[in-house]
Amino acid sequence: MTAHPCPPRAAGLLAAAAVLVLSLAGCRTIHEVKIDAISDPSKPTGTAYRLEVNEPTGGIEKETIDQAAEGVRRALASKGMYEAPANAKPDIVIFMEAGVGPGQMKIVYQSSGDPFGAERRSPRPMLVHEKYIKLSAREPVPVETAPATGSRDRRTKQSKQGAEVWNVHVGIEDPKKELGPYIGILTTASVDYIGTNSGQEKTLIVDAQTGAVIKNDRQQFASH
Repeated sequence: MTAHPCPPRAAGLLAAAAVLVLSLAGCRTIHEVKIDAISDPSKPTGTAYRLEVNEPTGGIEKETIDQAAEGVRRALASKGMYEAPANAKPDIVIFMEAGVGPGQMKIVYQSSGDPFGAERRSPRPMLVHEKYIKLSAREPVPVETAPATGSRDRRTKQSKQGAEVWNVHVGIEDPKKELGPYIGILTTASVDYIGTNSGQEKTLIVDAQTGAVIKNDRQQFASH
């Protein structure tokens, strides 16, 4: 029986920091999510935290950043972590940065068929933007902050920070310039890497609708 692959609606990206988005007509959309995580094994990961939200980049609205912060809180809660009360010293201070990076030209390859066995076609340049969330957990030190109007988060007023305990960088790169639609995927993908060492940059193949991880490396992609 002959298989009839679904036609492509977007292209896969082949670049060190690129993230693949395959939108297949009649099929599911998947994202290739890049994750890089490090931690200091000599320091405890921390349980009680204070979240500091850095000013957004890429023209992101405050509402979107607040949505990202809530997603980060849910991810941290799934790891058994909680926000320290206002009058208590936290174990760690987590600095969050989220935004959309400047456009970069990348060489992309249009693919067809099943995403895990897709054949590559002629390369072509494409302008892509990284949608990202970065978390840097640091030992607490006195930092002058001011609460953001109508938000539980604090916006950092000065750059003084304690020693880093762990950090996570998670990103998706494609032609779109919106962060909002990617927040759920980015925060969900980060959960297993909070407070860990990834060893190297990892790639997760994630279902865009459910956020479920389909595959956690690019071996099958790389073989084609």
